[in-house]
Amino acid sequence: MADLVPVVKEKGLQRVSKFFEFLGFYLERELFGVPLKEVVEISKLLPIVPVPFSSPLILGVINIRGEILPVIDLKTILRLRREREGDRVVLVESHKGKVGILVDEVVGVIRIEEEKLEPNPMSGRYSEYIRNVAQLPQGLISIIEFDRVVDSI
Repeated sequence: MADLVPVVKEKGLQRVSKFFEFLGFYLERELFGVPLKEVVEISKLLPIVPVPFSSPLILGVINIRGEILPVIDLKTILRLRREREGDRVVLVESHKGKVGILVDEVVGVIRIEEEKLEPNPMSGRYSEYIRNVAQLPQGLISIIEFDRVVDSI
């Protein structure tokens, strides 16, 4: 969690609590989040142009205001069943540049208290891409380590 930026509420000189902000989104009914500081923008689904001979994990590229950006297939990377087609593209800044991810539904900004973020206890199909988890009223949220996702392509 060292590279997450906390939001600290203060009341006078007394520290109240540390919060971290994430963009929450659904992929196949599972709630995921990426640190808000890594999110560049959210866009409606634009035409995705396939790129010949590229990785099967790359759906293609999109043109956002003259900038050509890759869109990755996060469902395949996380080995999720494909029952829904995404309708939003979340642009995320990674250590390799901006990358789009196709998501089913954007929840919005989710603020989580530092104490509620737990190290990833999971092992299995996509645990190597999860930094933390937290229990929220709407269910478990898995915080994605996006640089690891990009490195896997």
